[in-house]
Amino acid sequence: MKFESLKGFRDFLPEEMAARREIFDRVENVVRKFGFREIDLPSMEKMELFEVKSGEELVDQTYSFEDKGERKVTLIPEQTPSRARVLASEKSLNQPVKWYSTSKRWRYEQTQKGRLREFYQTDVDIFGADSVEADAEIIAVLVETMRELDVEDAVEVLINDRNLVEEVLGKEGIQDKREVMEVIDDREKMSRKEFLGELEDIGLDRGKAESVEEIVCISGPLSEKLRELERLVSGDAEEELERMKELKGLLEGYGVLGTVKLDMSIVRGLDYYTGLVFEVFDKKGELRAICGGGRYDELVELFGGEEVPAVGFAIGDAVIEELMRREGVWPEEKLKTDVYVLPVSKSVRTETTEIVNDLRDEDLVVETDLKDRNVSAQLNYANSIGAEKVIIVGERDLEEGKVTVKDMESGEEKLISLEEVVEKVK
Repeated sequence: MKFESLKGFRDFLPEEMAARREIFDRVENVVRKFGFREIDLPSMEKMELFEVKSGEELVDQTYSFEDKGERKVTLIPEQTPSRARVLASEKSLNQPVKWYSTSKRWRYEQTQKGRLREFYQTDVDIFGADSVEADAEIIAVLVETMRELDVEDAVEVLINDRNLVEEVLGKEGIQDKREVMEVIDDREKMSRKEFLGELEDIGLDRGKAESVEEIVCISGPLSEKLRELERLVSGDAEEELERMKELKGLLEGYGVLGTVKLDMSIVRGLDYYTGLVFEVFDKKGELRAICGGGRYDELVELFGGEEVPAVGFAIGDAVIEELMRREGVWPEEKLKTDVYVLPVSKSVRTETTEIVNDLRDEDLVVETDLKDRNVSAQLNYANSIGAEKVIIVGERDLEEGKVTVKDMESGEEKLISLEEVVEKVK
């Protein structure tokens, strides 16, 4: 019987995982520099945690079932509700709380390019700070991550404020703003005719539908489009407009403003976000959104905690891999080993083991023979695992207190004393 992995799930062999690990490390190195601290939360939660505010679509996509205790549980499709649960119960945490984690998530949805049913995702969040400085920092982290992955020139960060959209819709005399924003959220999937038709289907006349279209088509450099927004905004949204102007100045200070654009069509999940929202898109338009996030100031309170403002983003490995491969910057899928220690015969096993231990004590990645192979077979194996150097341990050399060190790239060989092995190899 032949077994295969489930659709939308992946096997990663060591070479593939080495490249993936490099990506995780690069992303996490960026967020750690900004002072975010790593956490680890359960991969399974009670289903009701996601029924509270995740939206019907996400709930329908969960891998949920009843466990042996007759509890309805699910593999987590995202981690934000879990974080809100922890924040609600841990009253003594010093704020702001800055957390990140990289782990697997699961969603039962139609598989396609950049969208799988099991995937890795890195979440980065700030809890307890409602300031524009927190908004600027989270966007700066996001742009710096794109830079670290060598894709900054291939993407653009589109930002918006949901309150601004609602104010402009209200100024147009639109009552049911939520229904309109749900249509706006799906706009990228529709043609212009379909978009206008959807707006008319929920009760807007043609004139108002075209006004909404004009609003959501406002997109471009933040400085330029903020001036355009000033003529549309009045009343309660003036505060949000001033906040956006302040955000622009902070992003300029971070040196990331050139990657950020205002786009009034970005509204994201309506069950979550409360103000600032943003998404990262492939400039060529070939891929789905690379990542996204925003401000969700009401979530922690839903789980029994006090009101805790929050802003964050998440980035999945599947779509960023598609982008990096297209741009030619995905890491080489190749094993790397510092040293292979090659015993020419069983008689030198003790000395070989001592050398291996001494090198590993220096935090080097070291392998040696485990199959009693001949010299030629061992050299082939050393080459296959990407060994930079091979230390050949032979009886004659040992009689003189020496071993041979072979550089696998140049092929150069040197005879050195046992006392010098660790120093020379390092």
